[in-house]
Amino acid sequence: MRIFLSFALGLSILTANWASAASPEPTSDEQKTLYALGVAMSQSLGSFSLSEAELEMVKAGLTDGVLNQTPKVSVQEFMPKIQELQKARSAVAAEGAKKEGAAFLTKAASEQGAVKTDSGLVFSTIKSGTGASPKATDTVKVHYQGTLTDCTV
Repeated sequence: MRIFLSFALGLSILTANWASAASPEPTSDEQKTLYALGVAMSQSLGSFSLSEAELEMVKAGLTDGVLNQTPKVSVQEFMPKIQELQKARSAVAAEGAKKEGAAFLTKAASEQGAVKTDSGLVFSTIKSGTGASPKATDTVKVHYQGTLTDCTV
């Protein structure tokens, strides 16, 4: 959790000055490095699905921390609440992904030639193999293609 807080702290400093203006284009290697640091830190906050107003509150806490201002709340007291918030937000995101996956499988199962197994796996044969069918004790070589819900192969 310290890494998360360190990332979040840096995110606030990096974004505080840029938020007021239309994000300037980083030009020097140092600016590009700092920008990349901000993007990397934002990825650690992704599971929180922060709204713009919530991000502003995170920035305020980061700014106070970096500038050694007196914190308005106790980090130790609120650490369990941070973990609860992350768990709750992750659960909401997971539920959305689960619904998206179910819709994808329903659509895939309705395509011509698709087979849905009892376990819920949906597959279709792109090209059948030739030769004798393998026995349970045989070693086989297969070529397969998996697809994500966004149709990425």
